[in-house]
Amino acid sequence: MVFIKSSVSFFSGILSILIVFFVGCSPPKVSLMDYTVSDIDNKKAMHFIPDYIVQKKKPKVAVLPPSDNTPYSRCQLYINAQEFLVQTLALAGNVELVERTHLNAIIDELKFRAGISGDIDPQRFAKIAEGVDFVFVGSISKAYTQARFTPASSWTDKKGKTHYTSASCSEEAETGLVFRLLEFPEGRIQKAFNMIGRQINYREVSSQYDCRIQDPCGLLNKAIEKAINNSKNEIINTFPVYGYIYKTMTNRKNPQERVAFITLGTSDGIKAGSMVEIIEFIKETDPIKNTDIITSKIIGECTISETDLHNDRSICIIGEDYANKVFTGHAVKTKFQESFWQRLTK
Repeated sequence: MVFIKSSVSFFSGILSILIVFFVGCSPPKVSLMDYTVSDIDNKKAMHFIPDYIVQKKKPKVAVLPPSDNTPYSRCQLYINAQEFLVQTLALAGNVELVERTHLNAIIDELKFRAGISGDIDPQRFAKIAEGVDFVFVGSISKAYTQARFTPASSWTDKKGKTHYTSASCSEEAETGLVFRLLEFPEGRIQKAFNMIGRQINYREVSSQYDCRIQDPCGLLNKAIEKAINNSKNEIINTFPVYGYIYKTMTNRKNPQERVAFITLGTSDGIKAGSMVEIIEFIKETDPIKNTDIITSKIIGECTISETDLHNDRSICIIGEDYANKVFTGHAVKTKFQESFWQRLTK
């Protein structure tokens, strides 16, 4: 009976925690009857917004094959590295990828030697690859393989029974990839990715002389695939969905309570309760190169309340800490949301 009561108490406690969690995270509601357009809502953000945000286009991305100066260049690892990265971006669905035929034409025009050169001339690329917003360039920084032999062994359990383990061979491969994401037309580095992948295959062998790498290229390509897959979330989150604020309103009784009407909705993967970042783009001039530099700055966050306006519209509650900094015309972008189980298992 004590056990049953303890179990009931335990599960009741867990259930209470889950109820509090889900109730506490319920999406906030907004009654627009309580809001009006005040003086601050007539202000407009004075900043530069890239065309692909205004027009709500997905950024156009090109993936160039990485250079490979490792001892395994004969394996043409760069082909699979390029293909796996393209597949990752395609599955995410938040970018427009340059078609292979168009990309090959760009590579030919640049005289880019796939698998050998990892650098490009940004100015020349910008002229040739018109309309491309970002390009991945990089290199395979590391590739090695090794075989480990484990001799046969035996052991006896408490009952006197003997157990045998056969001799085995582990074939191991590790690869390192370095990709840089260049933003155009400026050609500046927006982000660098360092990816590591490992692949291990086990098999039984009769002796240590049978323990050797049978297919190094296949093993390394598996490691390349794992390297990119390990960085999948980081890659996808580099390309959030952007929109902008087209209207704001302020609570009649509390000026610190403001809402924003944004050009993001259910078709962009957001729902009630999602967090959205509010962005300001700063345009500066490089005094040496005499070129424009565009940087983004997060000025606040807002929480999605309603998404039933349209599939590409929603209402967002502006955080009180940012109430006086957010205006019509500011950009917004989706923010990576951890699932309940991801938060629970941290």
